[in-house]
Amino acid sequence: MEFDKEFWTTLFFTILNLLILYFVLRKILFKPVNKYMTNRSKQINDALDLAREAKRKVEAIEEENRERLKEIKAEGVLILDSYKKKAENEYNEIIAKANQDAENITQNAKRELEVQKEQLLNSVKEEIADLVIEGTKKVLNANLDEKANKKLIADFLAENKSR
Repeated sequence: MEFDKEFWTTLFFTILNLLILYFVLRKILFKPVNKYMTNRSKQINDALDLAREAKRKVEAIEEENRERLKEIKAEGVLILDSYKKKAENEYNEIIAKANQDAENITQNAKRELEVQKEQLLNSVKEEIADLVIEGTKKVLNANLDEKANKKLIADFLAENKSR
């Protein structure tokens, strides 16, 4: 192998250029990029922490809402039961009032029937009395014998049966 001076000098300067480029890039490019990446990582971690905190708060609020919903449902059941009891009481009161009204109507109708019955009986008695008086007048006016009186009464009764 032959020692080629030009090759080795080129190699030396290439390595030297690469090292200089590396240190320059490290100073100019790598430090800001590393700083940017570190800041970005910190921002991402902070955002993740905020997201975790927000998630924890949301879960706490959801749990609180679930508890409140249970309370509201329980209150709703109590209110519903209360209204059912009120409705049942009103129903019972209405039924009792209707029964009382029906009883009053029945009593009034019975009294009215009794009054009508009494009036009818009085009317019948008056009519019978009038008929007896009229029949007696006819018997006395005719002043006939017993056979004629019986015939007169039978005719009178037959005549008045049709009334």
